[in-house]
Amino acid sequence: MKIDERDFRSRLSQMISGSGMMRGTLSTREKVCGKPTCKCARGEKHTALYLMGSKDGKQRQLFVPQVLEARVRKWLDQYRQAELLLEEISDLHWAKIQEREV
Repeated sequence: MKIDERDFRSRLSQMISGSGMMRGTLSTREKVCGKPTCKCARGEKHTALYLMGSKDGKQRQLFVPQVLEARVRKWLDQYRQAELLLEEISDLHWAKIQEREV
């Protein structure tokens, strides 16, 4: 079965016009707030989620509120899926050149 480049392009187009995408990774951090009566004083640390990435060679990070976590995870996943589709399209073109079908 021959892989159809149009299928890859169509899937990529749907992703791009969909709910959004972004490059980065998520990092969970634990911290102690310092209040003597807080749960973290007993060892149950507070957790926070951060979006990590680089731009123009510089690292950046951004706190992700719980209410946005699912959306951010979806955007990150969409980006990774788009990268995979782009790789598939690239591989198809490599094969075309190799087989002299250009």
